[in-house]
Amino acid sequence: MEIHSRLDHLQKAIYSNFDNLLQTLDVQDDDNSAAIIRAHINQNLVEFKDYLRIMESISKDDSTYRIYDLKYKSLKQKFRKVQLYLNEEQQAKIQQYRLVHFNLLPEPNNTDTESNGGSLQSARDQLFSNRSSQKTAEASIAQQINQQNTKITSSLQKSRDMLSTTILQSELNIDAIDQQTKDLAKLNESFIQFGDLLNKSKGIIKFIEKQDKSDRQRIYLSMGFFILCCCWVLYRRVLRRPLIILFWSLYKVFNIFNWILGTGSRVKTTESEVDTLSVIASTTAVVLSATLGDASEESLTEILEDFVSSVTTTSARLVDEL
Repeated sequence: MEIHSRLDHLQKAIYSNFDNLLQTLDVQDDDNSAAIIRAHINQNLVEFKDYLRIMESISKDDSTYRIYDLKYKSLKQKFRKVQLYLNEEQQAKIQQYRLVHFNLLPEPNNTDTESNGGSLQSARDQLFSNRSSQKTAEASIAQQINQQNTKITSSLQKSRDMLSTTILQSELNIDAIDQQTKDLAKLNESFIQFGDLLNKSKGIIKFIEKQDKSDRQRIYLSMGFFILCCCWVLYRRVLRRPLIILFWSLYKVFNIFNWILGTGSRVKTTESEVDTLSVIASTTAVVLSATLGDASEESLTEILEDFVSSVTTTSARLVDEL
């Protein structure tokens, strides 16, 4: 709102300067004041344009900026119109002064002077009775030259005014271009800073991505270790004994345990059988040694036959069991 109030204040100041500039027409020989007022108007227009640039960069509402931009354009057009009007009025005053100074104004045809017209004409004729026709012709040519000179000067004055307006416009354009170059330089600096920030942000993003990968690996390893620990605890606390019982029942039902450990049992049984046979042999040897002393040869043969038959039967039973 502060920028809006300043713009309105500048607009009022420019309109008051327009009024003061128009009032300089009534003042004679005061060209310095008009130049000062024009300089003030140009300065106010430049300030108005600067505030418009600030408003364009700050304000969010485009309608207010467009309104004040149209006001700025209308002020410039009015300033040009005022300058053209002042120049035309000054030229008209100069032309009137020249006509009055050189007595080139047409004489008024009043009814009061008609009575004295004859006497004045006769007096002139008497006064200029000796002049030649060549002098009158020269006088008419001089008047034509003066008229042409006045036309040329008026056209030159108009062209000078147009040139002054174009120079003013070019100065305003130069000021605008200078301001735009400054804005572009600031924008370039801001773009350079933005590029540096982008490069730094790229480095930070790469570092974050690397840390994210390492963190993911650590998280996955920790989750795997946690799951392994949970499985181990579950096995030790809950599933160990039921599994052992299940496998034992399977081994027991399908005789898998006996099939796996069959070779060891056979070796053990053979060893036990050999031990029993050795015991039997020793006992039989003792018995035979005891009975040999008392029995005869026929009885010895019978005893040996019985012993051989008993050994063969026992060996056959062992083979059948194996």
